[in-house]
Amino acid sequence: MRTWVITCSVFLLFVGILLRLEYRLSHPTVPPGIQRPECLKPRPEAETGKDRLTRLGGRTTRYPNAQWTGVAYTVANIAQGRDLTKYEKLELKVPGPLHPWEKSIQVFAQARGFLSQHWRDHKRGYLIFTVSSVDHTGTSHIFVEPDDSSRWRVYWRQLDRRELIDEPTAYWVLWVIPGEDKRATPLPSGQAPDPFAHQLELRDVCGEEIRQL
Repeated sequence: MRTWVITCSVFLLFVGILLRLEYRLSHPTVPPGIQRPECLKPRPEAETGKDRLTRLGGRTTRYPNAQWTGVAYTVANIAQGRDLTKYEKLELKVPGPLHPWEKSIQVFAQARGFLSQHWRDHKRGYLIFTVSSVDHTGTSHIFVEPDDSSRWRVYWRQLDRRELIDEPTAYWVLWVIPGEDKRATPLPSGQAPDPFAHQLELRDVCGEEIRQL
């Protein structure tokens, strides 16, 4: 009798888990990840940035009716149905035009620290990060979150007045030591990251680098 009760309890628990998973998959709380269909296709020798975005599964929307709020670009439904009350939000803007070699300023360190902490602690975060160069201003809307199968990811939307880029979804986030020609090496195990000196590298579902911050 006791064995029968235990067996029934385990069965009901298993059925409950399946039903809950089925409900979550049929009622998504976040958009599906953006990724390439397969990982084995070799990288072309001469690949432009746009070609690479397409190969990794990213997509671009031209003239998305972006609105400037005074501190950032946004569009209608930038959150794509997410319940933003569940996210810790941080809005950052780089003061003044940024030259290409200026990467270790305070605001970049804040952005790295925010993303790294939320990734490490499995805590939902929403970063709005606006950067201006001498001839361009763009805003990144970055979500640290679990997908509907509970796998943690970074979903990155990059926006300016001409286009909206939905970057490939990142499933790997690691600290790296920047090097020459944008080559970086992973931070050695046990070494504490320095958000001023080190950068975050985001990698897609296949383990290929998407971008560094």
